This record gives sequence, C-alpha cells and structure tokens, in this order.
Amino acid sequence: MRSITAIAPAKLNLTLEVLGKRPDGYHDIRSVFLAVTLADELEFAPRGDGRIVLDCNDPHLPVDERNLVVKAALLLRDACRLPAASGAGITVRKNVPVGAGLGGGSSDAATALLALNKLWGAGASRGEIAELGAQIGSDVPFFVLARAALVTGRGEHIEPQTFPHQHHFVVVYPGFPVSTAWAYRSLRSGLTNGPEYSKILLSHCLNGEGPERLAQFFHNDFEPTVVRQHPQIAQAKGDLAAAGALGVMMSGSGSAVFGIFPDAAAAQAGLRQTRQRWPRSYACASLRDPIE
Repeated sequence: MRSITAIAPAKLNLTLEVLGKRPDGYHDIRSVFLAVTLADELEFAPRGDGRIVLDCNDPHLPVDERNLVVKAALLLRDACRLPAASGAGITVRKNVPVGAGLGGGSSDAATALLALNKLWGAGASRGEIAELGAQIGSDVPFFVLARAALVTGRGEHIEPQTFPHQHHFVVVYPGFPVSTAWAYRSLRSGLTNGPEYSKILLSHCLNGEGPERLAQFFHNDFEPTVVRQHPQIAQAKGDLAAAGALGVMMSGSGSAVFGIFPDAAAAQAGLRQTRQRWPRSYACASLRDPIE
C-alpha cells in the first residue's frame, strides 16, 4: 500500500469531573470530550526492514519508543503478530501544543493505530484498536471511537454522541505545560459531589441549544488547583472573555484554555484580539468528519 496521510485532532473537555480514586491508582472521571479542527498532521509510509522511523518537526519530542506514536506502532505489530519485517516511516507535523490538556499525544497514537492497521493490513477491528489504545493512554480510546463522547471510568468507557450543531472556539496555550500526574496529586478536595455537569451539558447540547446555554455548564475540577499554581491561566481566561467568548474553561489538566463563540466570524475576531497577548492562540471548530 502507498503512504497514508491522516489528521490527529485535539480534544476539548467541555466538562471534567473527577469522581474519586480507584483501587488501581487511577481516578474515575466523567467528562464530555469534543474533537476539534486544531490537529496534528501525520504521514505513514511502508518499510520492509522492520524499522519504525519517526520524524517530527518538534525537536523537543523524542522519536524513539518514548514517543506514543512509536509505542503504538510496536504494540499493534506485536498484538496482531505481523511479520517482523513490517515497518513504517512516520512523519508528524505538530500543531497541537504539548502538555496542554488537549490530548495531542494520545490523538497521535490513536491515528497511528488506525493508519498502520490499514497500511499493514493487520485486520484489527475498531474495538480491538481501542483496547490496544487503552494500554497506551487513557485518552486514546476516545480518539479511536468518537468525535464527541461522554467519557467515564479512567477514560476507557466511551459513549459516542452526535451534536446537532457545529461549535466554534478559540484555544489559548499560555506557553507552558502542566503535568497531569501533578494535577491529580494536587487535587485534594476538589472532587465532584454536586451536579452532574457532564450529563446536564449533554442534555442541552443534544437538544440543539446554542453556545450561550452550553457555556453555563462548562466545568473542570482541576481548574482551581491549577490556576492557583499558574495564575497566567486566569489571565488567559479573562482575555478570552474580553474578546467575546460566551464561556471560558481550562481543558484537561491544563494549561490550555478555550472559549466558545457564537459563530466562526466571532471566533476569528476573538482570535485576532487574543493573539495580541497570547501568540499561540488558535481558532477551531468541533470536528464532524467521520473517523477513517
């Protein structure tokens, strides 16, 4: 097969509720994930020498087995018992900020699993690929299975959703990563025990209500803890609100924040304003294309 080109979209957590710590050390969550058009670009070409050769435009990222893309390739080849000569040359063009709570690495891994399954003719089902993805990272199954979903467990339980409308956002990366492990360790008393924000937001969204209504139910249990450590995040949120966002929230464990806007034109206007202070700002929309 010839080379395959694919995108690896970022995700936004419209809600993120941390429900408690599990016996296995992970935390149970409830979250509404939404894939957006901000995306990395990946290309996969077959090799017959068994090597997985990764090239990435971000010099700070490893290109060996520490990279989730390489890890995904090796896992798929082993799990499907493919010939040892099955190799690939993989090019990753990073557009999604790293360590931002946008799931860029997990999305790259999911895209690698899906693309290499085709390239190598591995024959794994979508469900089998999602199970492999869960071995790589908690967010990977979402990117394999859905564009929008209610996500529970430690992230492995995916209930795909179909949003009736496309929504428009501006994402601001304040310029520094936040460690997810640190965020969980620091989350002492912020566990959700009140309204089920995710289910409430989903009900309004699936009923076709607009961004003004959805914004009322944005929620992230990590945000107070992370903002105390990184006050720049609060400043970025304030700038998004001043630029016309109807609601603003941190994604994942940070550091990126997003604002929802009435339409694409308003998002572009908001982008121009936020970029005056935050050069790594991006306008994007909810992704509706099917997963290939």
